Amino acid sequence: MRTEYFFTSSFNVFPSDLNHGNTLFGGKMLAEIDCEAAKVARAVIHGTDANNVVTACFEKINFINPAHQGDLVIMEADVVSLGTSSIKIQIDAYVWDGANRENWKKICTANSTFVALKDGKPCAHNKTLNA
Repeated sequence: MRTEYFFTSSFNVFPSDLNHGNTLFGGKMLAEIDCEAAKVARAVIHGTDANNVVTACFEKINFINPAHQGDLVIMEADVVSLGTSSIKIQIDAYVWDGANRENWKKICTANSTFVALKDGKPCAHNKTLNA
């Protein structure tokens, strides 16, 4: 089930994104995941007293399949749970293969937690997930 905070984005795999094995460098994937999750976290704090979010941790990252030069990577990110100031987000990444989603290949899944801040200190965001 998608929440109101669901985001999706994409990026192309360029030659500069490849590791020595000619597949997508894990560090590039992590950077893209962190940026995508930050968008979700910022959406959560929109309209609250918090004025920033920071990555607190990556709890789990699974690299499932490789991506290659020329691939279009689709990322989907959504809130899994909300604490007082924390925002737990799951991000799934796929290699796009046409309009039929069944053809997409999952390449990575990750869970990260962000913390809402006000002036550099944890701040309650007072948000809940609608059931």
